[in-house]
Amino acid sequence: MFRLPKLFDVLVCAGCVAMLSFFHWHGTKGPRSLENHARQVAELEIHKAGLAKVRVKREAIEARVKLMRPESVDPDMASELVRKILGYEINNSIVVNLPRE
Repeated sequence: MFRLPKLFDVLVCAGCVAMLSFFHWHGTKGPRSLENHARQVAELEIHKAGLAKVRVKREAIEARVKLMRPESVDPDMASELVRKILGYEINNSIVVNLPRE
């Protein structure tokens, strides 16, 4: 014989379908989904490349600062700074200023 489902059974099935739909949406389209994970990995690689460029620039600046420290002043660096900042030049000298990167 065919019997009609009870209201409780219908509500339990509807609740289970709703929960499955909720978790399915969050797994495919939500903020922590597989789709967003791939996008975040790509962004991470872009930021790592930018970080590498910044590190190279920082190391170049640190090397230049190391040459200007009082305990180990490089004569060429001191001469360059005097010419650049104070505008002093030695007679009969040719100064070629190259742009820095």
